[in-house]
Amino acid sequence: MAATKEVDSTVRPDFLIWDAIDEGYYEVDLAGRFIFVNKAFSRLLGLSPGDLIGHDNRSYMSEESAREIYRNFNAVFTTGESRRVGETELKLRDRPACVVEFTVVLRRAPDGAPIGFRGIVHDLTERKKSEPASAEDHARLRDLIQAIPDIVYFKDKDRRNLSVNEAFEKMCGRTNAEVIGKTDEEIFPPDLAAACKTSDERVLESGKTLRFEEAMLDRDGRETVYETIKSPIWNSAGEIAGIVGVSRNIHDRKQTEAGLRESEERFRTLYENATVGLYRTMPDGLILLANPTLLRILGYDTFEELAARNLEMEGFGPEYSRASFKNRVEKDGLIQGLEAAWKKKNGATVYVRESAQAIFDPAGRVKYYEGTVEDVTERKRAELELLASETKFRRIFDRSLEGIFLTTLDGRILAANKAMVRMFGYESLSEYQATNVHDHYVETDARSKIVEALKAEDEIRNWEFRLRRKDGTVFHALANATIVRDESGQIDHIEGMLTDISDLVQSKAALQSALREKETLLKEIYHRVKNNMQVVSSLLNLQSRYLHDPKAITAFQDSQNRIRSMSMIHEILYRSDSLSRVDFADYIRNLAQSLIGSQAKYPGRIELQMDAESVNFDLKTAIPLGLIINELVSNALKHAFPKDRKGTITIGLHHLAKDEYLLSVRDDGVGLPGDVELGQSKSMGLQLVETLTDQLDGRLHLGPPPGADFRISFHAPNS
Repeated sequence: MAATKEVDSTVRPDFLIWDAIDEGYYEVDLAGRFIFVNKAFSRLLGLSPGDLIGHDNRSYMSEESAREIYRNFNAVFTTGESRRVGETELKLRDRPACVVEFTVVLRRAPDGAPIGFRGIVHDLTERKKSEPASAEDHARLRDLIQAIPDIVYFKDKDRRNLSVNEAFEKMCGRTNAEVIGKTDEEIFPPDLAAACKTSDERVLESGKTLRFEEAMLDRDGRETVYETIKSPIWNSAGEIAGIVGVSRNIHDRKQTEAGLRESEERFRTLYENATVGLYRTMPDGLILLANPTLLRILGYDTFEELAARNLEMEGFGPEYSRASFKNRVEKDGLIQGLEAAWKKKNGATVYVRESAQAIFDPAGRVKYYEGTVEDVTERKRAELELLASETKFRRIFDRSLEGIFLTTLDGRILAANKAMVRMFGYESLSEYQATNVHDHYVETDARSKIVEALKAEDEIRNWEFRLRRKDGTVFHALANATIVRDESGQIDHIEGMLTDISDLVQSKAALQSALREKETLLKEIYHRVKNNMQVVSSLLNLQSRYLHDPKAITAFQDSQNRIRSMSMIHEILYRSDSLSRVDFADYIRNLAQSLIGSQAKYPGRIELQMDAESVNFDLKTAIPLGLIINELVSNALKHAFPKDRKGTITIGLHHLAKDEYLLSVRDDGVGLPGDVELGQSKSMGLQLVETLTDQLDGRLHLGPPPGADFRISFHAPNS
């Protein structure tokens, strides 16, 4: 069995008491090796505690005496019962023999297992001579006990107090006279008295030294906790005669322990719930600690799984080495904000921001490293993406064919791409930046106008002006720019794009010139077509003079009207600003009034009502619609109002939906013959209306009487 280490007497208050008495006291392990002896025991044997601790009886006495002592030890170990050994002669080596009586008590661990022996040794060698001295020693012992700051008391087996020290009196607030001969029930509050009784009975029943914690209220009503060690007192017959107790106020210690536990719990909570990873590792790469956050960062389920990994062998990305980390932390003792690339369980890379410190032992050697880890993978990826984006932007910036610039309000050039430098005819960016943008404007007030517009709207779009190159040549430019403000909202700079539109301006001028020529040509064409139609109409009119058949004359007149309707469209286009669109509401009015004026037998007998929206149609739509209106109005004038009957012709044109329209021509005359049926009519005029309606991809409907009501729905683009 290994030798038991000497017990620090500061750990057990009773050691102080045993050292203060003149009776020998010892404690040995199961092998008989001393683990504690008091001063009286050392004096009895004439040896120092250092000579005894760790040694057994054979080291200082004869083999015969040692066997006698071991026989008693074995009896106590076998029976578990304490033993008092009467007068026994101990034959000591190198010293005269002595006569003693001693007790042997079995020592047990908290779980009840035997761990050694203890007892008291009385020196009987000079009993008679020593009686006066013993009285003096006992007095000195009492004085020492009184001076002990811990509470000390002796009770008989009936639990009556035999002796107490001053600390006991202060604790209970009673004098020695008020305490001696009384039990705890007569001194303490019921709860404390009951607790003391229970612990006393355990010591009396077990015959063992026991340790207890007892709480009581002090005179101010505050709870105080005492640690109490109680031991049985044996008489010469080997019987328990009473109890000796030592109580120490451990209230402050308990509070300290509670504070430590609370602090530890707070640390544990912080450790477990920290949003950053926490770790402790050895220099050789062994992982000692890792909190749940670090496990999540590295993709592990348990600490044991992570601890199986050695950081010295693996765990770091190729661009970052553990050796570099160790060199820095051991050199400086501290690393803050170090960015590194670690490997996760699945082999993926996680970027971290790490702060760490080295913990050294007294000899200056590194014991371990501890630190914090923040997962910055998303930020790192964003930085990499931003870097890639900046690289891409820089490439676009440099390669763009458009001029890109950054300037201040006062005209200083902060940045410009190659296209911008070339546009102004400079050899390098530095040469261009040596100028001021105000120097490049042809119109002196152009820059101030741009700045005012930017201040008002924070941007300008498609702003045209003229600029001057290095060699003095002028070019036309188109600018788009925005104001950039700082965090306080103040204007920081202007950034934008500049396009050289000199070629575009020249092309535009050429196109405008060509367009004017085209307009002139088209007007001339419309004028000639109109004149030619008038010639045809005149020829028909001359030819009709030679006709005598009324039907033939009517046919000639109808043809003249049709030609007139088409001629009017070309006349409108000739006189209009638009060469491809006809204002159809105005055209309908003029056409209808012309027909009524030429065919009505009596002026004022037929009234025209217009219900037409303002719509513009191209020639493809206008000519068929004009012919349809010509046929329907002419038909109404011929047949709707016989025998000088008065009446009204109403023409309507309405926009129904996108590209969908409704043309209506109705009168309040006698109405259509009963046998008229669309698609079956023999009338040339009505057949022409149906044909033209099909040409417009439209539909012809007849409305209900009275009168005739023609409705045509069709599709046509409106401008």
